[in-house]
Amino acid sequence: MDTNYGMEIVRATEIAALTAARLQGLGDHLDILNQTRKAIDKTLNRLNIQGVLINDRFLNRPNTYQLPEIIGKGSQKTDIMAVALEAYRSAADGKNNSTSYAVIAKSGAIQSVPNLSMYKIVVGPQVGEVIDINQPPIINVKRVARALKKYTENVTVCILNQARHKQLIYEVRSCGARIKLIEEGEVSGCLAAITGEKADIYIGYGYAPEGVLVAAAISCLGGYFEGKIFYENDRDKKEAAKHGITDFTKTFRSQDLIKSKEVAIAATGITDGEFLEGVRFTSSGAITNSFVARGETHTYRKLETSHFFDFKPVF
Repeated sequence: MDTNYGMEIVRATEIAALTAARLQGLGDHLDILNQTRKAIDKTLNRLNIQGVLINDRFLNRPNTYQLPEIIGKGSQKTDIMAVALEAYRSAADGKNNSTSYAVIAKSGAIQSVPNLSMYKIVVGPQVGEVIDINQPPIINVKRVARALKKYTENVTVCILNQARHKQLIYEVRSCGARIKLIEEGEVSGCLAAITGEKADIYIGYGYAPEGVLVAAAISCLGGYFEGKIFYENDRDKKEAAKHGITDFTKTFRSQDLIKSKEVAIAATGITDGEFLEGVRFTSSGAITNSFVARGETHTYRKLETSHFFDFKPVF
């Protein structure tokens, strides 16, 4: 892509974050999700692209604002992913770790995946390819410890606090590693592991579309990802086949999900999270914290942006 669209799509995540933050803690899960999706749609549609929307987890969900299949007002063909509000329940309830994300890539670069569960392991570039999703969690934790030259007891493992992770949590604890449990926001947890700022490794089940978003981040920031889609029945396998996935035992890596270095990712924090701080309202406006990364140049920017409102917020 000739244009650095990363600095363009971060404006969309900022607008989405400001919209969500205004509704933070009001308890209406559906309204905050819909309003934020409308906001990111409106802003992305200003881009001079012809973007094909890929991997919208809320596609065809009843009572949910539907993003258009084609985004933008230009002719340059691209792929787009827009997660307007990850951890929308947390945002509506006033809890942590909600974030807005957008990814833009060369046309055909983003792998379409079914809206199914995916088991993931994510580490940063200092760890590299030593992990193996087919090995027990204890083996992977010890490999990470060895790669980082840490004692196992000093390794931090980020895991979603879900009932299905009971055995995983037990196994990680049995080897003495530290655990950081998060209620929602798996992408933030993965980014924390990629950068090594608040975690060393992310392990556990989440969503396949979010796995693609994490792969985009790794394409820009470095790191290593492995994921396996979980199929409960033949219907799930038929759904995967619609996306061109026929190997139902496949271990996906970042290059399988993002097939070009012509990719950029942006994110803005809504509530304080594992990777970004949330929106802070001031007497004159608001302050947002974002990051932008680009695969072609491996540039990574963290942005603190002040938004000034004249009389009322203009989102």
